[in-house]
Amino acid sequence: MNMKVSIAAAVLSAMNSFLEREKLAEKAGDTEDLRFIVEGRWLKDSAVIDGTIYRNGGWDVYLVFVHYTNALQLIVRTITRCYSEPKAKATAFYIRKEAAKDRRGTLGVSIQMLGLCTN
Repeated sequence: MNMKVSIAAAVLSAMNSFLEREKLAEKAGDTEDLRFIVEGRWLKDSAVIDGTIYRNGGWDVYLVFVHYTNALQLIVRTITRCYSEPKAKATAFYIRKEAAKDRRGTLGVSIQMLGLCTN
């Protein structure tokens, strides 16, 4: 029996890219692979602010990481979604408390650090 099998071009392309990545799996890493550690090093010196916002039928819990000397250097991350406000506020409180652990004490930021002009 003589059967012909055909593979779509998109599938073949996906297979080739997968095999190309697999070829690099056993290769030693370089400094570019660890750049995220160097770029994220400032996060250990950041104040953590928690918040909740009601959106699309649920409460999104988010954390804001702000560098304590440069308030314009910040990252906002949505952590989880809760479906009741008290549970969302409790979750935000405990997640912030865990994320903000620092031996030096609690780091803080203020609105004056932004240097806003209200004129």
